Amino acid sequence: MKRHFLWLPLLAWMSFSQAADELAAGEATIQAQLESIMPGIEIDSIQPLDNTGLYETVIKGEVIYFSKDLRYVFQGEVIALETRENVTENKRSNLRRSALAALDEADLIIYEPKETKYTLTVFTDIDCAYCRKLHQQMADYNDLGIRIRYMAFPRAGIDSESFDKAEDVWCAKDRKQAMTDAKNGQLVDSDSCDTPVKAHYEMGRRLGVSGTPSLFLESGEILPGYVPPKKLKQELDRRALLAGT
Repeated sequence: MKRHFLWLPLLAWMSFSQAADELAAGEATIQAQLESIMPGIEIDSIQPLDNTGLYETVIKGEVIYFSKDLRYVFQGEVIALETRENVTENKRSNLRRSALAALDEADLIIYEPKETKYTLTVFTDIDCAYCRKLHQQMADYNDLGIRIRYMAFPRAGIDSESFDKAEDVWCAKDRKQAMTDAKNGQLVDSDSCDTPVKAHYEMGRRLGVSGTPSLFLESGEILPGYVPPKKLKQELDRRALLAGT
């Protein structure tokens, strides 16, 4: 009998390994079929959504669902009724968290507090009124332990005046001072250089930024719009408390 028991872990591992191989093969087949049906499609990832018969697919940062036979496509929020969990938003948050964690901070403009309690990544536009209001209160955010990482999101798009202003700021020798000057309506005149502004803008669109300022938490959650310093600190404390429970 002991010999039979010795085989059980090995059999279990073999079954798991076989299932994993079959799963990977199924995903590869679905992806190949999708690419055949929709030439030029850029699939970031694809995987079964539990045992629902749906495949959760990320295409250019957007979460889309396909039926296993690829006859139907679903766009929208998937909610787990038992737990009331927003499966789709959780996936988006995970994607955003990974993307933000992978950023090279040398490409960002960062305002550091003496002691960091929270880090926010903020997509900002030079001319946006609420972006300017947020920037005017930067010292208040920092005093509350909130670290602000700026990314450029010129709302008018690429090849616009706001895009050029952002590039001038990112090309300045002192980016932080240039950002303050620009948000105060002053002209920033910098020599041209290679900047991450276009990449920031494109990443913002992939992450769902539609307006500025857009505040991203380290968790990948997003707070759209300006939030006053004390209120923001209260909200961050509340979320941290909930995450710890």
